[in-house]
Amino acid sequence: MPDYVTILKELVPKGKRTVKVDISNLKCKICEKNYADLDTVRKHLTVDHEKDFTASGNGVVAYNLTPKNGQFLCHICDKMFQTFILLNRHMNVHFSNAVCETCGAGFMTHQRLIQHKEIHAPGGYPCGKCPKVYTTSSNLKYHVEKSHEGATKMRMLRCPHCPERFTEHFRKLKHLKDSHGVTFTFECDVCKSIFPSRRALTMHTNKFHTKKTQCNICNKSFSCITTLKKHMVSHTGERNFVCRICQKSYRHQKSLKHHLQIHVNGDSNKFFCSECGSGFSNRDDFNEHVKDWHTRCLFDYGAS
Repeated sequence: MPDYVTILKELVPKGKRTVKVDISNLKCKICEKNYADLDTVRKHLTVDHEKDFTASGNGVVAYNLTPKNGQFLCHICDKMFQTFILLNRHMNVHFSNAVCETCGAGFMTHQRLIQHKEIHAPGGYPCGKCPKVYTTSSNLKYHVEKSHEGATKMRMLRCPHCPERFTEHFRKLKHLKDSHGVTFTFECDVCKSIFPSRRALTMHTNKFHTKKTQCNICNKSFSCITTLKKHMVSHTGERNFVCRICQKSYRHQKSLKHHLQIHVNGDSNKFFCSECGSGFSNRDDFNEHVKDWHTRCLFDYGAS
């Protein structure tokens, strides 16, 4: 345990960091009484032991790190979280010391606000190894580690009940459910709806409680960016998905895949000449056949 001077000098340089403390076994060092939170023990030290404190506050952020069924409990509102990262992010709800002027989101520290502001910056963070672009540097880093550097570069997620480790959070949740019978629910902070996964909650929040995925033409909201992009085609009329066999174009990739089943499941000759019954596998060969044979036949017929 570092002493007071070390904490001030090394752990809190220029106020850029907050000191995180575990209060799961919080007690007074003088009389050994147990307490549930920092404010209570501070009041106890002031009244019962006549200790003085500055008016600026505790200067620390408290967490109860005693796991319950493999989850972390917020000691303020009793919400449960699968990882400390999620609990730490949730604490912004209770300590909104810095507020984003763009979207109104609150954060526990100014440093967290600076990291959040990355999502509002134009241009994004492009990956240097593929065409993908991300809204934050942390998301880009995760993508590079997972897609281009392999699992050895990634921090493994540990199961709290057995030695199993995972590279992806959803695989850990699936393991907890299948192997240990642990299930989770996720509540919407706005309407209190309950969802079986964080992804489902995020999609719900995007669609009903934010304007992140709203069409700027018809104001219709969608659950994710991908669905919004598909919707935008209905306004632009673009047909970017083209069949290589018959050259037909479609607005959506799903429509093209459905169309391709015609070529896969049926006869290889999809273009038949109504004049002579000849079959062709693509439109170009069919057009050339009609031009060379039947257009010429019409001219010969007209000349006779």
